[in-house]
Amino acid sequence: MKRILISLMAISAVAVTAQDQVVQSGTPATLEAANGKKARVFLQSLEGDNLTFQPFKSPKDITVPASKINSLEFYPKYDEAAVNDLFIAGDFAGALEILEPVMPDYFQYMSIENNMRSQFLLMYNCYRFSGDFENAEKFAKKMVECNDEKLQLKGKAGLALVAIQKGQMGEAEKLKLEVSEKSVAAGMFLQASIERALGEPKKAIQTVTLMIEEHANDLEWLPASELLSAYCYLDMVGTNSVITTNSALNTARQVKNMYSGTAVAIDAQKLWVSLGGAEIAAAEALEKAEREAARKIAEERRAAEKKARKEAEAAAKKAAAAAKTGVNTNTESESE
Repeated sequence: MKRILISLMAISAVAVTAQDQVVQSGTPATLEAANGKKARVFLQSLEGDNLTFQPFKSPKDITVPASKINSLEFYPKYDEAAVNDLFIAGDFAGALEILEPVMPDYFQYMSIENNMRSQFLLMYNCYRFSGDFENAEKFAKKMVECNDEKLQLKGKAGLALVAIQKGQMGEAEKLKLEVSEKSVAAGMFLQASIERALGEPKKAIQTVTLMIEEHANDLEWLPASELLSAYCYLDMVGTNSVITTNSALNTARQVKNMYSGTAVAIDAQKLWVSLGGAEIAAAEALEKAEREAARKIAEERRAAEKKARKEAEAAAKKAAAAAKTGVNTNTESESE
């Protein structure tokens, strides 16, 4: 197989005169083989572990095991900065509007390491947090196929969340157990999600609390777990005199501030706004500004009063000195 791959690299690197006019179709990419060699190719398909491509300026289809490919580099045309700005602003629809026409060319190749995976994951988060579970499921299934354990784990967790939304608790439990074998924290997050879906928000909060205590440094699943507790607080409003909307609002505010820029923080921001957080923050800011203005006025008044006292004291000393000088002059005149 190694000789075959080296041969493929040689084929793709040589462009004979007869091939100069070849018109090719497919997805253009730079393929890096297991031996580190790179070649320009036009990808045709990926079926199972079989990657089919045409070397640059060659109409011949070549099929190799995808597991023998280190990575692919694509050349997409889209406004990456705009996508990231829209995502951070919470405009998932806007980000998807740019990426959805682009991703179909690359979607089938996501199981191989490539430079479009970050945007692939961004789209998954857009679908998940906007409630488009059909597309979220499609992307999660593709993650399970990836040659990356973290993505496989995220994909299985995503499929579990979709199952929960569909009310398929047996499937969710099964996936939770598989996830727990790789990440206890992820398993506990899914356990809490299942408990909430079953109408047990108090139990879910207890699970989240235990997860936070035992996995405080797991930044992959901690933010989502903390935000889940905010939704659980909302579920409990009216059932417990201690739990109020403020419990959810304050938790959402903490998550949005602590994990700024992440999909979870953006969802927390939306929850915080929906609970009146923006109005409360504006009122608090106004109150703070008014206090600061009053403090400055009081400070300026004290400074003015202090200055006036000093000036008055100086004037009094000057007058006293003048009066004393006058007395001495009068005394000397009388003596003469």
